[in-house]
Amino acid sequence: MESMTVYQQGIEALCRQAREQAAALEPLGDIFAQEAKRLFRHDQAVCLRRLKARVMHEVSNTLEQETTASNAFTKTALVMGAAEFALGGLVAAMFRSRRVFSVGTHLAQGELSKTRPFGTVLVAVGHGGLPNDVEVVSLSRLARESGRLESDIEAALQTSGYLLMTPQTFSNVLDELKCKVLNGSLSLPMAGEQLSSGWASH
Repeated sequence: MESMTVYQQGIEALCRQAREQAAALEPLGDIFAQEAKRLFRHDQAVCLRRLKARVMHEVSNTLEQETTASNAFTKTALVMGAAEFALGGLVAAMFRSRRVFSVGTHLAQGELSKTRPFGTVLVAVGHGGLPNDVEVVSLSRLARESGRLESDIEAALQTSGYLLMTPQTFSNVLDELKCKVLNGSLSLPMAGEQLSSGWASH
């Protein structure tokens, strides 16, 4: 009987120690949970920072391509304008026209007055939102290739559900989102609809 009492006392002592240890570990559990949340927010902020770097790099490359295309178009227009001017002078001389200069100038102006859009580059956020459905779009290139106006291309993209922003606006938006992610008021992914309700297209 006495051994039973000793056994019960031992069990009670073990239970008491277990309760004390659990109570001591409880604050550590809270600390671990808070640290896990902090690391999660940090990882999402890093994701936004990488997204910004990737998009800005693509914007820079696309703008360089637009500059190259614009320069090539200008050179071609000048060469064609000079050729038209020479052709106009030749035609006027053949017909013994006294307006050699004016005929050549008229033909050259027709070539030099041709214009094409260059340099309009936007960031498009699709239905998938951030961070996975983001791409850089050259409205100018799409307009040149399709023979349509930039405004028509932009309207078509918006009708398809894309949120369009200038590169600077997109950069500012990501900076603000990163702050919200770090303070815990926002979590990724973020749908395009959420973005469009907070920021205008430009």
